[in-house]
Parts: sequence; structure tokens; C-alpha cells
Amino acid sequence: MAASYFAACKKMVSCLEALKAFDRAHASAALTQDQITRRSELFEKAVERVHFVIIQREALELSGDEAQFFRDYAIPEEIRMHLKPKRLSNEGSNHSPA
Repeated sequence: MAASYFAACKKMVSCLEALKAFDRAHASAALTQDQITRRSELFEKAVERVHFVIIQREALELSGDEAQFFRDYAIPEEIRMHLKPKRLSNEGSNHSPA
């Protein structure tokens, strides 16, 4: 299971680096629609990979200091904000809370 975790970390780092490289390359100009689409794809992939690693950390009971994990891997705030769980709405639901 450790090998799977380290492989996931490697993929996560690769996705984070691809997003950072894109942002550096396009920092000085307005983005075209194609570039906006590409950045969105890179961003969503990075969020997904970070999420996968967090799940594996929890499964391996490595959850420790999550803030340190984010610092160690230089995970941008923009990505961290997308990792927060979405609140489920009870509006229109026939289910009552337990």
C-alpha cells in the first residue's frame, strides 16, 4: 500500500507542477478561451490528485498535520478551497436528519 501512496504523491506533484508551469507561462497576458479551458482541466486534475493523496493518507493513518502536508507540497490555497466538503442541502428533501 505504501508504493501506491508514493505513486499517488508523484502524480499529484506532477499535476501541481503542470498547473504552476501553465500559470507562469501565461501570467502576463489575458487568457484565450482555449487557455481558460486548459487551465480548468489542469486545475481539476490537480484537485483530484490532491484529494486522492489525502484519502490514501487517511487510509494509511498518516493524517497527522494536514497544514504541514499542504506546506510540504506547496499546495495553493485555490486548490485547498476546492477540497472542502460541499454541504448537503436538505431543501426539497424528504429525508430528515438522523
